Amino acid sequence: MDKVEARFEIAKILTAIAHNYHGRGRALYWMDYGNSRVSGQVILSTLDKIKQPASEQYNPVETLPLVTEEFSDLLQAGEADDTPSCSLAEALAKQDLFINSALANCGASLLWQLFREGILFYRGFFLNLQDFRTQPIKVN
Repeated sequence: MDKVEARFEIAKILTAIAHNYHGRGRALYWMDYGNSRVSGQVILSTLDKIKQPASEQYNPVETLPLVTEEFSDLLQAGEADDTPSCSLAEALAKQDLFINSALANCGASLLWQLFREGILFYRGFFLNLQDFRTQPIKVN
């Protein structure tokens, strides 16, 4: 996602669809990817409450905050970042070669855990390739 305004518009559209359409193909989740030159994030959010099974072992959570709600200030602060992520020639001059693929692989792994195990303890992460650090975001 290159533009902050687009991220907020997508949140608005997805939320409206989730609240107004209740058919089988209803959108329930939003996985947001964003990056700068050497860092980025992947954050999984719910678009509405999702009823969870009762559990004595875990504390089920019905909602995961939208990235635009939880990190609104951070998104607004980073608004001036115009680092391209789609054009390969421009992107290679302004961002690390592997940031997009690293985010895609880690994000896919997060989805795989959700599908395979049906449970998540982390709903995303911040990744920094400059110092090879990943900070997970816990489900609260």
